[in-house]
Amino acid sequence: MPVKVATRTEVGLVRERNEDDLLVDEDRRFFLVADGLGGHRAGDVASRTAARAAHSAVVTSSDHEPGRALGDALHAAHDAVLEAAATDPGRSGMGTTAVLAQLSADDRQLWVAHVGDSRAYLLRAGRLHRLTADHRIGGGRLTQALGTPGDVSPETAQFDLAAGDRILLCTDGLTDMVDDGAITAQLASDEGLERSCDGLVDDAMAHGGIDNVTLVLIEIDG
Repeated sequence: MPVKVATRTEVGLVRERNEDDLLVDEDRRFFLVADGLGGHRAGDVASRTAARAAHSAVVTSSDHEPGRALGDALHAAHDAVLEAAATDPGRSGMGTTAVLAQLSADDRQLWVAHVGDSRAYLLRAGRLHRLTADHRIGGGRLTQALGTPGDVSPETAQFDLAAGDRILLCTDGLTDMVDDGAITAQLASDEGLERSCDGLVDDAMAHGGIDNVTLVLIEIDG
């Protein structure tokens, strides 16, 4: 089944710079969204470093089990962010979240892996399903992120796909501003993926736009 893809990233109404990143490799059916930790040093460097390292790990992996390969990619990204921070005192303490997705060659299966609170959703037949659980505790504090001290424990999962499914990867600049009902309404729009992305960003801005917003939206074509 062929896929369609749309992306959008916006700095928002409060932040001075965009510390999110995204990566799309349609040939390998690999997609990623990362959110450099706001208020920390070099969040943009952390998200960019993690995205490149995770992609490189997937490209060079010899593991034929995609879920395990994605988990390994997040460990590689964690190590890369730590290494980048160690080489520059100005980057000390930088970190990032990340959510990765990969489709099977026939687009009938999806693997998702994440660390932090960037999310993956699946819209099927008008119903929204959250595919990831935020690594947060009370008050919104992250329990793990790439590049922070110690090891990380990526969560991975596998899902079957059907024609017409839409998969959303997004940073918390969307989900902290826009509830699941509004996300569902935008994803269910029949005006195309780009318009859905625009509508989601518009909703986040209308509710304050206090953070960067980044989206990757994938549709499994029939």
